[in-house]
Amino acid sequence: GEGPCSPCPPNSRTTSGAAMVCTCRNGFFRADTDPADSACTSVPSAPRSVISNVNETSLVLEWSEPQDT
Repeated sequence: GEGPCSPCPPNSRTTSGAAMVCTCRNGFFRADTDPADSACTSVPSAPRSVISNVNETSLVLEWSEPQDT
C-alpha cells in the first residue's frame, strides 16, 4: 500500500508481510471503536486485598487496584 510499513501495535500480529491490519493475539482484544493501529489489551486481573465491612444498614467494600490493569 501507500506509505512506509510500521510494526504491529502491542499484543497484535499479522500472518504476512505488508498486511493492512494487525489482529489481536489470543487473549487480547480491541474495542470495535478503537482504531486498527491501537494496542490490543486484555481484562485486568482481580482486585487485591478485598475487605468488607458490614454494619446494621450497609456493606462497604474496599480493595487495592489489580496487579495487572
